[in-house]
Amino acid sequence: MPTQVSKGRKSPRLDLASTHEEADILITQQAIHLAKEDPESHVRVVCDDTDVFALLAYYYLSEKLQSSLTMQSPIMGRSCIDVKETARKHSAIVPELLALHALTGCDSVAATYGIGKTKAIAVARKGYTLDQLGKPLANIVEVTEQATAFMGACYGITTPTSSMTKIRHKLWAQKTGKSTAAPKLCSLPPTTEAFEQNVRRAHHQVAHWYSALSGDPPALAAVEHGWEADDTNKCLIPRNMEDGVSYAPEHILKLVRCGCTSERACRGGKCGCMGRQLPCTMFCTCGGGTACSNPFNITESATDHADIPDDSDEANDRAMDVDDEDDE
Repeated sequence: MPTQVSKGRKSPRLDLASTHEEADILITQQAIHLAKEDPESHVRVVCDDTDVFALLAYYYLSEKLQSSLTMQSPIMGRSCIDVKETARKHSAIVPELLALHALTGCDSVAATYGIGKTKAIAVARKGYTLDQLGKPLANIVEVTEQATAFMGACYGITTPTSSMTKIRHKLWAQKTGKSTAAPKLCSLPPTTEAFEQNVRRAHHQVAHWYSALSGDPPALAAVEHGWEADDTNKCLIPRNMEDGVSYAPEHILKLVRCGCTSERACRGGKCGCMGRQLPCTMFCTCGGGTACSNPFNITESATDHADIPDDSDEANDRAMDVDDEDDE
């Protein structure tokens, strides 16, 4: 990404000692240093990156700068952003801008479907805070609880809860109560286990941003904050969930489904569903449609006029804890 920091008509190069490796942080170091040197200066950052804009706005206010600071896109025709006026106009939000920006999606942290910056700022204006996010000495459990409350408010859930999974359940109930169609899964918040990893990545990123003007980044190991080391490709990859955590409840993963593929499917005892007196479903290889001969299948007419099949605990137990090998 072509980036240039200029002061008036000159473009000085500053050799600031730093062990930071992130380009956005180095750009911010240069720009803020120039702006601090001369309160009458006009500093322009040629860049088209939201992370850099958030950093510039945050440090312009925190460093109490007076000089002119603008951000110009390298693409002709795009507007020039007055960082000075933006920071002053939104001075109530800027102190937590880095935290809410990272949590709702930045270069290194995944965004959440339907939760944008406008909604996050609106939630922050209501008093929800992220003042623990990015503090190296903060307890990660407290950081996650605070982030959960903030994101819950973004989804419209204001009742106190420490579980994103519970928020996910509430939203599912709300959406299915208003419509017979199942809601899009992407419209639901992540599970608690997945969200915790995203919070750790945001915590790690914001901690680096808060140390942008210092020479060294904080001593936070990336592999302990939502990242895994890919030794083959010499890079870091995001961790979805902690090792040993299932992607779905165990009883869901072990629901009976048959693997019948013949033209006259599900006619004998080899069918895993039929052998347990259970109907075939769309998750079975046969599809549970008209080609399936399972006599326990539930038809539309049957659901309208016949007795509902046994859904007691005993019947449910028959559907659980069956491996795929048994079904085939």
